[in-house]
Amino acid sequence: MTGAVIEERLAGLAVGAGWPDLPDAARDYAEALTVDALANAVAGRTAETVAEYEAATVALSGPGWNAVCAGQPLSAWAAAGQNAYQMTVHTMCDVYRPALCHVTPEVVPAALAAAELAGASGADFMLATALGLEVTTRVCVALDYPAFRARGWHSPGVAGALGAAAAAGRLLGLDAAAMRGCLGLAGAQAAGTFAAMGTVAVKFHQANGARAGLAAALYAAEGFAGSSQILTAADGGILASYSGGGSPERACEGLGDSWELRSISMRGYPAASTLQALVDCLLSPQVRQAYQEGLVQDVRVWLPAHAYKLGNGRWHSQLAAMQSARFVTAAVLELGDCWLDTFGPERRDDAAITAFASGRVDVAVAEDLPEGGVRVRLSGPGADLELARSFPHGDSRDPFSACEVSAKAARCLAAGLPPGKADAALAALTGLRSAPDVGAFAAAVTA
Repeated sequence: MTGAVIEERLAGLAVGAGWPDLPDAARDYAEALTVDALANAVAGRTAETVAEYEAATVALSGPGWNAVCAGQPLSAWAAAGQNAYQMTVHTMCDVYRPALCHVTPEVVPAALAAAELAGASGADFMLATALGLEVTTRVCVALDYPAFRARGWHSPGVAGALGAAAAAGRLLGLDAAAMRGCLGLAGAQAAGTFAAMGTVAVKFHQANGARAGLAAALYAAEGFAGSSQILTAADGGILASYSGGGSPERACEGLGDSWELRSISMRGYPAASTLQALVDCLLSPQVRQAYQEGLVQDVRVWLPAHAYKLGNGRWHSQLAAMQSARFVTAAVLELGDCWLDTFGPERRDDAAITAFASGRVDVAVAEDLPEGGVRVRLSGPGADLELARSFPHGDSRDPFSACEVSAKAARCLAAGLPPGKADAALAALTGLRSAPDVGAFAAAVTA
């Protein structure tokens, strides 16, 4: 596939596909991802770093009227970034494991801001979001992740920026030519490297992807266009520059017939995507019983190499605790839960949890485990348990049920909104696809 064929086909999908073009399973999954993402953004309002992030955002752009989940309205650009940051800050947004890309924090906030600007219906917003999710995953496929990762790039701010642009551009009514220019402008802003891992700056990549996509769509709507070959140009195209050429032939395989967005996974817990299966194991009935009976003295956790590098650290901050296999193991065993309060300062400073995490939990590398997998052994007098999972519940291979998506959304909304408002927000969120205007939902989730 040469020239600008990839860009043409992705732009064509973004402007031309309608709900009838998506099979029922893809529609339902895209809606579930969107519901989960917006609920995550409400819960994200409680994160320790949100206030400082917002202070800088307001200084840059001032107030406005676009919705911020559980917060005060901001300008469209600022609201897209703020919602994206809140969506990802508790590390329980989605993950597209083939490229380690968190997709919804870029696509959904950009689409929400554009939908408000356009006065779009809930159905139009949901459709645009689905198309943005698909564009993001298709760009991820084209990037050839091993080559992309070897150069140090982090995919959300790169691929996600283009998906966000596709979603926002659809809502702003771009035609195919303008959409190609829109993707070009998004690609001109695509950035983010693994130098940020272990710091809150990694969340900045997702926020920047959302802002970049929205800005690209707004500029393109005014006739200001970027390169029509942002992916495939030999000199400076993203595929050549970011991954040594990538895999352009794979980008459009089955495009419009098979929906790669269904390979996006959801997370049930506010913990690193690499530790979700670990939490599943720790919350299993046999482990809970053994720990409560005092039978567990030592725990050994095996992780894939990438997960080990990220998860073997200390827990000096909320984010570090969410990424630490040692802390997660000790805290989840002690508390019998893995939720937002698991990672607060009182838990990070808890003497018993700290002692167990430091002295009783050992973390090791297992080369045979797939990405997202885990093996756990719990030992002590009367206990010798070993559990393993190749992937967590919520993974695209073992997706959450509709009831589980709704239950997590309710818990997220209750964390970030007052009780009466949380109930109304849940009703608005679950009914968003049939809403005549996204403004009703926006009013339900703002402070």
